[in-house]
Amino acid sequence: MAATPAERLGQTMGAAEPGRELGDAGGPLIVAGAAAATILSGAFAALAVLTAAAALAVHRTAPRPDPTDNPTA
Repeated sequence: MAATPAERLGQTMGAAEPGRELGDAGGPLIVAGAAAATILSGAFAALAVLTAAAALAVHRTAPRPDPTDNPTA
């Protein structure tokens, strides 16, 4: 089930692209910076904490579907 209407799909994909690019570029930089400050396992732990925090933030701000809206019925 897609949450984005077909007429807005391009806008949604365009908005998602910068986040993907930031993740591709920022992830290794975060791990490298944390590894320089600690050890590699500490860097991966820091990345895990940041990833969990980002997932929680997205989960809390994402719109919820209306349970009474059933387009397949």
